Amino acid sequence: MAGAAEFPTSPLHPRGSTIIAPQPDYHKYTDEPWIIDKSAFHVYSDRALSAVRDQMPTARVIITLRDPVALMLSMHQEHSKRLVEYNTNQTDMFDLAASRGFKADIEDPLTWSFLGFPRLKDPTLRWVEALGNNVRVIPLSSIKNDPLATMNDVLEWLDLDELPTGTEFPRHNEGGGMNPAGWARFLRQPPDFLISAARILLPSHRLRRAIFDPLRSPGFKPKAAAREPISEQQQAILEAAFSEEVEFLADLEAHIDPALIISH
Repeated sequence: MAGAAEFPTSPLHPRGSTIIAPQPDYHKYTDEPWIIDKSAFHVYSDRALSAVRDQMPTARVIITLRDPVALMLSMHQEHSKRLVEYNTNQTDMFDLAASRGFKADIEDPLTWSFLGFPRLKDPTLRWVEALGNNVRVIPLSSIKNDPLATMNDVLEWLDLDELPTGTEFPRHNEGGGMNPAGWARFLRQPPDFLISAARILLPSHRLRRAIFDPLRSPGFKPKAAAREPISEQQQAILEAAFSEEVEFLADLEAHIDPALIISH
């Protein structure tokens, strides 16, 4: 996906923004049968689909699906805790989406994340049509209901050994928002004179990152917080706006070969 973004990747990054792919690090690679590349954006990218189809014919692709309303709210929480300059609260985000008629506009980065990303039906079907048996589609509910059975189905598909009965998986949930404490805000956005002084004293960008990134990282650590609940009326409005996606998730087998679906 490196290059000009095909769609807004956040409210602050419109279509056409440059995506710099992270440099792969293989120094710990010891001939494992599979190398994993995960991204929330790949499924929406025609460029990623073309690259996999044309250049990686043996690649396996796993697409996880989530309730569109939950995904919309999760994307807002994700942007709120990751983007220092994004300060729109959930209520204002909802009102902004409503003012657009809940229609995703690829030229509108302020709402595309919340109205485009939850619409997974069309991109999922494109990947399934292009790659067939090299794709598995997994509803998030399957991972929640029976993570071990879900994982073992994936391992079997990859010709790997299954995990034994009783295996427990760690849970990593960074739900929350930016830490509002003064010291955390200082670390996230130091005064301009300190930034200028650091550039003069340490001209090397790599050296500045090596020194200051570990010092600043606590300021970017999300502070645990419950997500703001939405009203029953808002829930109904969003379910109506995403009705096609809700139906798709509820009846996957009507749209996708059941052999390509892992669900428990």
